[in-house]
Amino acid sequence: MSTGPSSCPIDASEEVTEGWKRNVLERPISGFYIRLLLLPVVVRSTAYRSVVGLSAEDHCTISSDPSEFVFHTIPILSLAGQCGKVWVTVSSLWRPIAASDKVVDAELEVNWEFDCPADTRYSDTQIKVFTADPLAAHNKPELILTSLQRPRGYYRTNITVGRPPLPGGWDTKDGATLPGSHCLDYYAILYKDSHMFSMSCLQIWPTWMYDLRREIGMLPIGSLMIPGTHNSGCYKHGDLTRRDAFQRYLLTQDRDVWTQLVHGIRYLDIRVGYYPSIPNGTALDEDGNHINRFWVNHDVIRITPLSEILKDVRDFLDVARGEVIIMDFHRFPVGFEGRPNRHRKLLSILHREFEGLILKPDRGIEGLGPTLNDIWAGGKRLIICYGDKHTVNEYDWLWPPLTQVWGNQQTVEGLFEYLDEEILGSKKRRNSQNPLWAVMAELTPFPLDIFFNLSGGLRQMADSVNRNLTVKFQEEWWKETNIVATDFFLGNDLIWVSRMSNIKKSNIAQWRL
Repeated sequence: MSTGPSSCPIDASEEVTEGWKRNVLERPISGFYIRLLLLPVVVRSTAYRSVVGLSAEDHCTISSDPSEFVFHTIPILSLAGQCGKVWVTVSSLWRPIAASDKVVDAELEVNWEFDCPADTRYSDTQIKVFTADPLAAHNKPELILTSLQRPRGYYRTNITVGRPPLPGGWDTKDGATLPGSHCLDYYAILYKDSHMFSMSCLQIWPTWMYDLRREIGMLPIGSLMIPGTHNSGCYKHGDLTRRDAFQRYLLTQDRDVWTQLVHGIRYLDIRVGYYPSIPNGTALDEDGNHINRFWVNHDVIRITPLSEILKDVRDFLDVARGEVIIMDFHRFPVGFEGRPNRHRKLLSILHREFEGLILKPDRGIEGLGPTLNDIWAGGKRLIICYGDKHTVNEYDWLWPPLTQVWGNQQTVEGLFEYLDEEILGSKKRRNSQNPLWAVMAELTPFPLDIFFNLSGGLRQMADSVNRNLTVKFQEEWWKETNIVATDFFLGNDLIWVSRMSNIKKSNIAQWRL
């Protein structure tokens, strides 16, 4: 199904003139009105899109159901004049089940932040958590948090998100999908003095780039803030068991690549290993299709067949026809050393799979790459970066190696000090050939950590970092960041932060890059 514009029940095309024109949009919701203050933060299109982070296409997904107007189009809505917000994430941690081999993982987290005056009493606030449409009268909250004592915090619930079907038709890969954002059945509402003033849901953003085309289409790809995943193919299908604890330093994600892309991830970090077939104990290097010999690795350990990743990317590009994906084949830890022919075999597979979609290297204006409008006009929406310079020289459709800002840090304090310097300090991050660069925002265990399990595993390390990343990128690092890749990405809110940051970037006349 096309992700192009459709008819809207609300006029989202009204032009806003300069000056302080004041509009109020009213919609009845379960017996009361939500009032959105519309201020002219942009002149070229409806002002309230930039206030709440919506594009015209977001409004095109609104149905006649008022609840869908609120929760299926607005990720974090703070009503006019209020000073706080709430958002939901998914914990990377797991816990054992007594007398069972299974474990519980993917539990819902509630996060809140107030930027209210100092004399505001946080104890007057409460957060209600729902696992069904909160505007339906018969649905009661699963959890109520009261007497919030701090202006910023989080609470890990025992509500299991698991791996639910993706809404909007995005669970089937058959093309019958709806554009725009969609809510899963996990909601949080922030109340003060019994009045609702902020709400959020766990959301997917499958078409966010094209949804925001009027706001960000003029931005070069190297100036966008792009959410990504680290070791994107290192995940496990199905439920976890206690045996998976032995893989605590191998798995970096808990969603497959299709689900990552549907949630809004646009950068994939991939390390490839080559494993020849060994019939009767003798390694062979046959001619023909070698797709089954290529695996996605975590260092020297193979995790997922590469074919699975390629299929997910191709399926997504076919359905989400306005989204741009960056595949970074960053390292080749097994089977490639001194074997240039294996690189050629891999690239033959990539070219065959993505022919007609691959965007050739383009440094664009001022070395920041092509704009999204340029990319859409050409119809090529897949960027393939390749971490072997000699091989890149043989193929005009490969982008040069992408710089990853990686701190090799074992503590949150060390990681944030490193990222502060790299993001806000000296401007030596990009190489002269590739306008793209990535912040690798995750902790790295020492070898002794792995051997003695000193840090508890990558899930624990991600848990200590992710929620803090949301705030740091939202408040300090957004303007200077291009790509940010994390472990267990649902533990942070960087997809939403990226969307909002790109809207802000579109209104900045000069870049400090």
